[in-house]
Amino acid sequence: MPGRHRDDICGREARTHGDHRMLKTLLAGLALAAATFMAGSASAQDSGKAWDPKITDKDYVLGKADAPVTVLEFASFTCPHCAAFTNDVLPQIEKSYIDTGKVKLVFRQFPLNGLDLRAGMMARCAPREQYFNIAKVLFAQQQSWALSDPNAALSALAQIGGMAGLPKDKFDACLADNSIADGIVNGMQAAQTEYQVNATPTFVVEGEKIEGEASFDTFKAIFDKKLAEKGVTTN
Repeated sequence: MPGRHRDDICGREARTHGDHRMLKTLLAGLALAAATFMAGSASAQDSGKAWDPKITDKDYVLGKADAPVTVLEFASFTCPHCAAFTNDVLPQIEKSYIDTGKVKLVFRQFPLNGLDLRAGMMARCAPREQYFNIAKVLFAQQQSWALSDPNAALSALAQIGGMAGLPKDKFDACLADNSIADGIVNGMQAAQTEYQVNATPTFVVEGEKIEGEASFDTFKAIFDKKLAEKGVTTN
């Protein structure tokens, strides 16, 4: 079933793109996520509690802050299904729901390998207002940079960062900053604890979870239902 397994377009171990500490950090995060999932921890939408997406100033939000419907996206920059969503479905969602102020999308990275982790680190270190532009470029060009050899892949990430205002020296410093990696991995662990995320992409719309690839019509049906529940017309 599409999207219900961990896609790794790179086909390489994380250590080909980084030091042993960062590899251990990522593997520890994945191990904890798997253990939490196997333990069957209850997600917010299953516990009877009111859904709270817990959006902070560290989140990357596409859309108006006061949009009545919130969708969380948990995605991997090297996941082909995530790229398909961003390239093909997101533009329709933006036109019909985000640009009209009805929906906001909160992007939370769920890294699956070392290159994926570094792509997210680069995106975080670039000017904040460029984050979604970088994400869209990463997904649009995924098959070129993610399938490259390690050195070429990192050079491609540096080039993408440079176009977004991240100089090479700051790019190098960014990838050497373990605190940035820790922040991403901590977010991954929180995704598993709160929503039992174990595949990418995973979406949570006002507490309702969608796993794997989904068409625009699928999102439209859920958005319209959630908007109607809040008394918002979709015409």
